[in-house]
Amino acid sequence: MKSLQPLPNKSGVWVFAALNAAFVVAIVAGAAVSGAQNPRLLYLALLFALCSSSIIDLDGWNGRNALLAMFMVIYFVFFGVGGVAALMRGAAAPPEASPLSATEAVVLVGGLLLVLSYRAAVAMLGGRGRAPLRRRGGREWPIGTIVGAGAALWVVGTFATYYWYFHVVTDVTNAATRKGLASHSELVISGLILAQLVQPLGILLTAYAWRTRRSAVLVALLAVMVALQVVLGFVIDIKGTALLGGVLVIVTIVLIDGRLPVWWIAGAALFVQLSFPVFQAYRVVVHGDLGLARTTVLDHLGKALHLALSAEQRVEHGPDRAQTFFERLSLMGSVQMIVERTGVDVPYQRGHTLTPLISTFVPRLLWAGKPDVQAGQLVNQAFHVSDSADTYISPSHLGELYWNFGWAGVVLGMPIIGLLCGWVGARFNLRDGVTVTRLLVTILTLQYIIHGFEGSIAVSYVVWLRSLAAVAALDRLFARPAGRDAPGPVTAAPMPQRRFPNLLA
Repeated sequence: MKSLQPLPNKSGVWVFAALNAAFVVAIVAGAAVSGAQNPRLLYLALLFALCSSSIIDLDGWNGRNALLAMFMVIYFVFFGVGGVAALMRGAAAPPEASPLSATEAVVLVGGLLLVLSYRAAVAMLGGRGRAPLRRRGGREWPIGTIVGAGAALWVVGTFATYYWYFHVVTDVTNAATRKGLASHSELVISGLILAQLVQPLGILLTAYAWRTRRSAVLVALLAVMVALQVVLGFVIDIKGTALLGGVLVIVTIVLIDGRLPVWWIAGAALFVQLSFPVFQAYRVVVHGDLGLARTTVLDHLGKALHLALSAEQRVEHGPDRAQTFFERLSLMGSVQMIVERTGVDVPYQRGHTLTPLISTFVPRLLWAGKPDVQAGQLVNQAFHVSDSADTYISPSHLGELYWNFGWAGVVLGMPIIGLLCGWVGARFNLRDGVTVTRLLVTILTLQYIIHGFEGSIAVSYVVWLRSLAAVAALDRLFARPAGRDAPGPVTAAPMPQRRFPNLLA
């Protein structure tokens, strides 16, 4: 598909206004047709305006504001798409005495603070994002190292993931987890966890090498990686693992080319649409009703797939239907529960769920009794969502901030998240220069901080920091002054400041 022509330099405000006008017309018409009671039109309109504001000065999908644009797209999915879907279905929302509920105010204020702090970080860094490349004379990994390291890391990470879910944590219950962890030494457990973290790095390195060299061999290797990720994710019943390969390839294309690959995105959307119900049915029937172990599923993969396909209609329809893809992504319910009940019948955490941010990096030899805080399970227990102690309820970073410190947590915590993302966007964007290290840092931030916004804070930031340390070590080990063997341009020539430079491809 040919790229759309660049839009005029001053068109950002007009595009923003047109999108918001169209959105308001759509939700008003949808509410009128569906007859939805209390459709929350003001909240949805304000949230869409906030989340689409980054389009005004978007400098390409790999520019300094790209992370903000991606963050706000995901933010709207987390807190707005569920409301739009409910409005279109005609579902009734609980009556509110004020135009905005307390939960809606938390979401809007938190998002606004994130946007402002991101922009402040980019403004403070100014043009310094390109300085490290100039100062170091342009450093990049040799192409042979990129391909070799990518394949090796993916193989090691895939084996570690397989061993973890088939021989260590064989079930989702706390009892199975404790038994599996006790059956292996702490050194082995730490090694397996670390090895799993490098699996995405392997896919990213291979995708980077393909996108900068356009090799048919690398395309075939990537196809194998993506296909095996789908199979592995299906067997271990983790949708994120199944989608990981395809998503990383798409994001790599976006960040290197600065454009949205329409056909790739359309293919991914079709895959999600077709595969998500099958995954849901697999979880309900194969793991739930039949209770089959993962090893049994792997030995009889065809039969397990047949059972999931046969049960798809039952799981997707009726009063006990499973949630849709976007319903599962919505975080509005958990944040509303936290905002409405914290300080009423559930106490504030006062930083308790954040302690792993420090304790994780302290060896047990020095802190034998360091706490093991499972924030998702703690949410379930504190708010009495489920009778099962193994149930995990995603609090979201926004909800967890409020659960710990109320409004003070939102007002102080969300700007910190925005500043961190703004620093990455300004310092490591690929519009100023294309290198492996910039790609890895940017995508790790997308994966753990932005997409990981749905989970618990400690888990996301601990994994992010560990991954950045690994990238720094790899950069120190492999990066060399760029020459003829460099896979792509290391320093970027001055580029015309067009706000929409061929964003679609």
